[in-house]
Amino acid sequence: MGRQMKIVNPYVETGTWLRGSFHNHTTNSDGWFPLETVYKMYGGYDFLGISDHDKITEHVSEREIPTVFEATEVSSPQTHMLLVKPPRSILENYSNEFTIENYQRFVDLTVENGGFAVLVHPNRYFSNFWNLEDMFKLENFLGVEVYNGDGNPEYDIAFDKWDALLSSGRKVWGFGNDDSHVYGQEKRAWNMVMAKENTNEAIVDAITKGNFYISTGYGFDGIQVDGNTIVVNLRSNELLDKMYKYVTFFGKDGQVLQETTGRIKQATYACKGDEGYVRIAVYLEGGYSAFSQPLFVE
Repeated sequence: MGRQMKIVNPYVETGTWLRGSFHNHTTNSDGWFPLETVYKMYGGYDFLGISDHDKITEHVSEREIPTVFEATEVSSPQTHMLLVKPPRSILENYSNEFTIENYQRFVDLTVENGGFAVLVHPNRYFSNFWNLEDMFKLENFLGVEVYNGDGNPEYDIAFDKWDALLSSGRKVWGFGNDDSHVYGQEKRAWNMVMAKENTNEAIVDAITKGNFYISTGYGFDGIQVDGNTIVVNLRSNELLDKMYKYVTFFGKDGQVLQETTGRIKQATYACKGDEGYVRIAVYLEGGYSAFSQPLFVE
């Protein structure tokens, strides 16, 4: 038993929790509303990306959202990929053809430009979904959209594919986005990012390190490691503390390691060392949820 366990926690750096989404559409592709209306739909957000299909929509309209991201959704008939902060030069001689080579080129150019790539709605089986073997062939992408706010549990949840990648040793983060096209699809799923300041650079820096979580209305105040124990501080105030919580700790292959329930504001899990990773899901009674990034157990 002499070997030392190391728990790699992405939630170590401090900052401010910022709320935002990267995957949203306007009339520039197949969204129903112009950019100005989409900004109003997301009033109160700290940051927002617009990701029209196969084009980069410029942020030109009046807005109250402090930080905006240029993005695009590469949209072959087979499968879709979100690029956040891609260089505009990718649109020269552009093709959305799905080959690993073509998609890999987009990923690498975006990363070189200080951005990142996310594989979106991988379980949307009626169209544009990802085969797991293709996800394994692609390198250098930052994450997987595991919660798509379109809201159909049959094809907009992809924790299974995330767990498969993580269990194989791939270090990829989970994202939640609305993929909004029409009214009623906004503010369903978002990313809460612990950033040093509300700037593009600080947000990308925090996201690259995994210092963010997915929310549909509930959340974490912080996640710490104390020795071999993961300490999860749930979002807490006088009203929330009276409500019932369901906290699940997941490990390799999506195995349930532990469930903690009750009118609690903290949950802990003692790592044994063979988990591979631990990720946390919490539900507030009524269904609002939050999903952490994995903490890797080495």
